[in-house]
Amino acid sequence: MNVPEYMARQTERMADSLAHFIATTPEDKLVWHPQMEGSAPTRSILEQVGECVAVNRLIASLLRSGKPPEASPGRTAPAFANGQDAQEQLVASARELAEAVRGMSEEDLTRTYEHPRGQMRGENVIMMCLRNMAYHAGQINLYQILSGDAEFHVPPTWR
Repeated sequence: MNVPEYMARQTERMADSLAHFIATTPEDKLVWHPQMEGSAPTRSILEQVGECVAVNRLIASLLRSGKPPEASPGRTAPAFANGQDAQEQLVASARELAEAVRGMSEEDLTRTYEHPRGQMRGENVIMMCLRNMAYHAGQINLYQILSGDAEFHVPPTWR
């Protein structure tokens, strides 16, 4: 297995894991904004997942074309009808990204890409979405705990 194939698989697995965390959160908590004294404003789980979908799509476009998309829709987080819709869009965006990663050559890993936040090597670009989804998986776990759910909902792909 080469590096692009490995990263594509890990990206898909992380999206599946994040979708599992969405599925194990009560629907009313998916739009909840926890309030803690002295904290910055929070985003709901669906807002966080929307970011993941948008970033996955942006990076897929970047890898396919070599430059960030010019149109803003690729950078806009989608609205979701419900948790199931969020799961489906998340997994679809990760599959799209994984296909773009699979299309990379070993040379593309050392190539410089123009990202909206500056130039990045391909090896860092392909890690970006995996890290983002893993970060938000932890956020969802925290929201579950804050809402009284003491169980850690281990995704089946982790066993």
